[in-house]
Amino acid sequence: MIGPLKDLLGHQAWADAMFLRAWEGSEALDDEELRTRMDHQVAVQEAFLQVLKGDAVVFPERPLPSFQELKARCEVGHQVFKALGHGLDQASLARMVRVPWFPEPPCVISVSDALLQVCMHSQHHRGQNMARLKALGAIPKNVDYIIWLWKQKPEARWNP
Repeated sequence: MIGPLKDLLGHQAWADAMFLRAWEGSEALDDEELRTRMDHQVAVQEAFLQVLKGDAVVFPERPLPSFQELKARCEVGHQVFKALGHGLDQASLARMVRVPWFPEPPCVISVSDALLQVCMHSQHHRGQNMARLKALGAIPKNVDYIIWLWKQKPEARWNP
């Protein structure tokens, strides 16, 4: 499971960077719906990183971030996920963590399942955001996993 999970984390970073570059090239940088959904996506990624590191999960109250703030937070988060991915082994993947934002009974899952959830949650919202870009007249990108494989698993490229 280590290889496929590392691949999903690599794909997630590449796909998020592709989405952000498409958004950056659009006229929709201030679109509130895109900013709200991307803020949620990034905040959940950050929360799972806190869970995986054993830190207290904090969802800070703040105004809706700008595109540039979201892009910077997303890139930093993916750097942390990449470093985390390098240290994955069977024992670390099997370690159990508690997801604190679920009510009783406790949501206790493996690190492997937590990372899979992050990737799937991000994929869901990334698809919504690509559809929103298209509705606003921008050109969305195809970030399917198979495209990433076909392109030989490129690294995320955060800047045009």
